[in-house]
Amino acid sequence: MEDTDKYLNETGLEKYAAGLSLTGSLLQDVSTFFKLHQDSETWDHTLKVTSQAVRIARLYGADPLKAEQAALLHDISNVIPVTQMIQVAQDAGIEILDEELSYARILHQKLSRAMAEQLFNIGDEGILKAIECHTTLRPQATLFDKVVFIADKVSWELPGEHAYLSEIRRLVDGRRLNEAVYVYLDHVYSQRDHMKLVHSWLISAREELLEQVQQEAGPMKQHLLRMFDHMAWANREIIHQLQMEQSVPQATLRMFAHILAAEAIWLSRLNEAGGTTAINLWPTETMSLEQCERLAAGNAGGFARYFSKIKEEDLYKGIPYQNSKGIPFTTAIIDILTHITLHGSYHRGQIASGLRMEQLTPPVTDYIQYVRA
Repeated sequence: MEDTDKYLNETGLEKYAAGLSLTGSLLQDVSTFFKLHQDSETWDHTLKVTSQAVRIARLYGADPLKAEQAALLHDISNVIPVTQMIQVAQDAGIEILDEELSYARILHQKLSRAMAEQLFNIGDEGILKAIECHTTLRPQATLFDKVVFIADKVSWELPGEHAYLSEIRRLVDGRRLNEAVYVYLDHVYSQRDHMKLVHSWLISAREELLEQVQQEAGPMKQHLLRMFDHMAWANREIIHQLQMEQSVPQATLRMFAHILAAEAIWLSRLNEAGGTTAINLWPTETMSLEQCERLAAGNAGGFARYFSKIKEEDLYKGIPYQNSKGIPFTTAIIDILTHITLHGSYHRGQIASGLRMEQLTPPVTDYIQYVRA
């Protein structure tokens, strides 16, 4: 015990366990821990995550007892002020990535692992690793990692409607865990230009899951997933290039807005079997680059959710809709999806030509460049 106390003193974590005596009941001990720190908000969230983790573990054949333990401990480091997290992590000997120094809050997952191990005597490596990546996931994530990760996400109670969360919950209950996890990772990735940090673990985990989801799909769905990932990448390349220009030609913004508006209109038709959207195919007022960026991210997330729920055999079904002139048509989903990708490629070529005429450097958005990247 003296050696343990000495180690805790050296790491600086012991002060967070002041007044805590372990009883052998993790539920009771974690409850007491949060009461001592007067953090009822995190405790309420922890209980919700624990309930979901046990349920999802049973649904997917993971160990529900271990899922309960990981969930109970996943956010215990929330009692550490964010302003102190870097110093506490350094004192505890935790490896800190350069990117984590720019956003200390992300260290809470690593700190929770250390506290689970050192304050609550958790020795199971699977539990500790799941705690350590419950916010970002990690490359080569295990089934158990994904269970704890997604339990945290489906337990959120955010104000307003969030289509991606509804889709994640539907996929989890439909026994499609990989797709549920991918929808979340892709949503975060698509918003990365508006976030303080998108962790490198999350980026790597997304790339791995994209490959898995594609492998689990049929050949045509695999092909379309690849084409739509290229489309989202190409749109981001345009945005990044235009952000570097001091002045963006209005004709370029108008053409880019048309590409994105067409994506949004077709997405609405696909989701609602002929539904409409308030967006004009050719926006009457030039959208700002910031507006284009938001629409591009929304489209990317929307198509990711659409692909997560459609099956290979559904691709050949026709859906009714009206074109921009109000003329009714019925077209196979596979043809609509193919048109969307080709339409964007055509107009991106026009954008490149227009930028060259203005003596500006166009982005390289060829498919082969995407593959090489």
